[in-house]
Amino acid sequence: MMGRRRLQLRAALLCAVAWLAAPAAGWRGVGGARACAAGRSAIACKQATSQAGKQVADNRIARSRYEIVERYEAGIALLGTEVKSCRRGNINLRDGFASVNADGCWLMNVHVGKHETTGRVFQHDERRPRRLLLRQREIDQIERGVSTKGFTLVPLRCYFNAGNFLKVELGLARGLKDFDKRALLKDRVEQREVQRELKDFNTR
Repeated sequence: MMGRRRLQLRAALLCAVAWLAAPAAGWRGVGGARACAAGRSAIACKQATSQAGKQVADNRIARSRYEIVERYEAGIALLGTEVKSCRRGNINLRDGFASVNADGCWLMNVHVGKHETTGRVFQHDERRPRRLLLRQREIDQIERGVSTKGFTLVPLRCYFNAGNFLKVELGLARGLKDFDKRALLKDRVEQREVQRELKDFNTR
């Protein structure tokens, strides 16, 4: 009787050790039919972490049309399918803008493509208004700039920050006139020439 009891305790101990080692070893259940949920979560977490710090959209048109007076970093309230599409870079800021109303600050007319493997019933509206997450102090500053100085609020770029949250950089901007655009283009050309000469000098 004592020998059988010891065998049972030993078997229970081995099962407990195997269970504790499951996240590291990718433990599978009897017959190998059930994968360890912890193992799947670790893979998904690793894929998401690789996106941290990655830029997924850039609005170069806005930089050529506007003079950026002030910049703000805002979070975005997104649906699950929208986050997945953004991780794939399926977002376009070109025609987007932001507006302020009594309900807060909203990102308008930004195209977030549908997620490829999600069914049609669960898909999102590609150009729906999306709430921007800003401090009330920042919203008040933006509202004053838009209402009293005629500024425009435009999205400049979209990226995942170090915490793996999707952020959008907003620019409180003033429209450029034709001569301003020419001067800006001239400055950029000169800066590129200076950088090219410095690079050539450093490689000698």
